[in-house]
Amino acid sequence: MKLNCNVIKDLLPLYADQICSEESRGLVEEHLTDCTDCSALLRQMRNEEMENSLETEAVDVLHRQAKLFKRKSAVIGAAIAGIFMIPVLVCLIVNLATGAALDWFFIVLAALLVAASLSIVPLMMPDHKLLWTMGTFTASLFLLFGVICIYTRGTWFFLVSATVLFGLSVCFLPFAVYAQPLKVLLGSYKGLTVMAVDTFLYILMMSVIGVYVKSPEFGHLAPKISFPCLLLAWFVFLLIRYVNCNGFLKAGICTTLVGVYGFFANYLVNRWIGVEHSLPAFHPLIWNVDTVDGNIRWLALIGCCVVGIALAARGIVGKTKEI
Repeated sequence: MKLNCNVIKDLLPLYADQICSEESRGLVEEHLTDCTDCSALLRQMRNEEMENSLETEAVDVLHRQAKLFKRKSAVIGAAIAGIFMIPVLVCLIVNLATGAALDWFFIVLAALLVAASLSIVPLMMPDHKLLWTMGTFTASLFLLFGVICIYTRGTWFFLVSATVLFGLSVCFLPFAVYAQPLKVLLGSYKGLTVMAVDTFLYILMMSVIGVYVKSPEFGHLAPKISFPCLLLAWFVFLLIRYVNCNGFLKAGICTTLVGVYGFFANYLVNRWIGVEHSLPAFHPLIWNVDTVDGNIRWLALIGCCVVGIALAARGIVGKTKEI
């Protein structure tokens, strides 16, 4: 009995999965011998089924490998933690045997925690390894500073902590904002967040330094020296991040601006704080102790301006061609 293609197409899924009756199988196979369209449809269904099967198998393999890697990482982390416990126990036994105080024992323990934050934490944490590593490293480093400060009876803990925190932020925060979950949480404000945090930590660092040195002159000079630097950094960031113009034009403006700032910074800051200061003289044919600083400043200014103007011109020409 001949069946039309619509009936066969309804039976093809059952036939491809081999769950139809023998009578239906015979009718489908009889139809497929004469119908190229239904035969092509059957081949397509089998190819799609094979692709789905391969995709499912690949996901399963990746999942099993991820679980295996996590188990191995946990085992390696536990082994390293056990190794770290050896010097801790040795220091504890020596302290107790000699009747000494446990102060330097805690220094050793805090130092080992710093090492553990960089070696054990990335292996033990299943998710967000970067954030956990950076967070535990920072916390253990501050713990080490605190223990040493207490042991030496020093007053420098907040000074060192503020400066180190600013340095860590400048080096690692641009990478941390691209790690989950901060990447999703901050969205398109990652760069702005980095700049705001760095600015806050810089101001905090300078404030702590001012409190530590207890010098009225520092409180008078630090804001006037820091403000132009922060202003330049923010201008460059906002120009690069938010101004919609050609990349070469941005690079040209930034290069020229950095060159001009480097040349006039000392002069303007000294005039701002009330100190007479003249612009450096340019003596390209005379290089000695008296002229080297001025010559280098002038060459840097000329070089930055030439490169900046060339980049800006390239950007303007490229923009004109696009239009």
